[in-house]
Amino acid sequence: MAHDRKRVDVLILGAGAAGLAAARDLSHAGLSVTIIEARPRVGGRILTQHDSRSPVPLELGAEFIHGEGAETLSLAQAAGLAVLELPDTHELAAGGAFKPLDGFWELVDRMNHDLARRLARLGRDFPVSEYLDSPSVPPARRGMLRDFLQGFYAAHPDRLSAQSLAVEARGTTERDEVSGGQFRIANGGDALMKWLRDGLDPDRTELRLSTVAQTVDWKRGEVRVGCRGADRAPLATVTARTALITLPIAVLKAGMLRFDPALPAKQRALAGLETGQVFKIVLRFREAFWDDAEFLRERRGPSSRDRGALNFVHGHGAEVPTWWTTLPVRSPVLVGYVGAVAAEDILAEEPPSRLERTLVALSEILAVPRRELEDQLDASASHDWHADPFALGAYSYIGVGGIGAPRALGRPVDGTLFFAGEATDGPQIGTVAGALASGRRAAREVLRVLK
Repeated sequence: MAHDRKRVDVLILGAGAAGLAAARDLSHAGLSVTIIEARPRVGGRILTQHDSRSPVPLELGAEFIHGEGAETLSLAQAAGLAVLELPDTHELAAGGAFKPLDGFWELVDRMNHDLARRLARLGRDFPVSEYLDSPSVPPARRGMLRDFLQGFYAAHPDRLSAQSLAVEARGTTERDEVSGGQFRIANGGDALMKWLRDGLDPDRTELRLSTVAQTVDWKRGEVRVGCRGADRAPLATVTARTALITLPIAVLKAGMLRFDPALPAKQRALAGLETGQVFKIVLRFREAFWDDAEFLRERRGPSSRDRGALNFVHGHGAEVPTWWTTLPVRSPVLVGYVGAVAAEDILAEEPPSRLERTLVALSEILAVPRRELEDQLDASASHDWHADPFALGAYSYIGVGGIGAPRALGRPVDGTLFFAGEATDGPQIGTVAGALASGRRAAREVLRVLK
């Protein structure tokens, strides 16, 4: 196989949020950077679909910015992007009625405190399902918490680390992440990725798309990466002084990137992390019938006007239990979301069946006949991250006994191999903010070695 004659300072594997953030900082610090990306686009698990028939961008991957402290928000503001703050209104749909979902984050906080106390008593980590199945948790609360864990974390409760949720372990709570507000980028998450890409120093950076990294041969101060093209034809080996790996953990676990010498410490770290699966579907209707005053009055009763437009709706027991509108923008678009076990079941079906099951669930939640929904439906869009060969899943969570795994995975090896990505940021695991922060952290580590 041919070799590139030019040896760069840093070779970055992956042009998602972590890779682009690192490349931007490194190239501006004067280092030469080559980015290798398997897809024909940048952005990784941010996938924004722009359709002239839709009044809003459609986010098929990551969508929300959680909290004002998130790295995503500060970068979006630095990029001059329009950022929308969402109303913090959630409603529970049951029996054709919508009721305010008040006190939910207090319920989650109580769970986290209970987990911390149980951890202190047992002196060991345990799966969150062990807590949910205990007699101390009332059945109604158990169902809501199970839905939350499978949705927010895309996690199997019997694999999710209790220690990763306990308030003392995390130093934060989920409510902290959203109490400062939830946001989305008005012109799409891909606008932030484009800003990062366009901000790379053009004299010091090369971006190679549709280039799949397969092997990493390394020794201290030298890395050689073997690649193939999208057509599977071998490409020239790329050489560098250091490499930064930002690939999703499911891809690393699957052995799609081979290291020589091998990295047993990284394999141990990967064993402590899990990949969550998500089914997310965007439906565009001919009109936003859920904004109709009569529709809301029938389901909310006399308080309809006080609660504003529909935002988040949760239907416990429905196959796709979580739905949201595009507020604060009003549009005829609804997004359905489910994680973990139910997501895996739906993803095992063919796309027409997925859509059918989605409409059945939405019919149940909104109390609208399924046939009416189908008549109103203009288009649907979804992306199967589980089947995506360069993701193999949605996002990461910490498995039982894996509390130290994110830091261990992110630790540099011999001043030559560096690691970033949302899975390496324990407090922000599973988020774009975690990916961005980890990329910038890894860039600082590289600079300490090379500058």
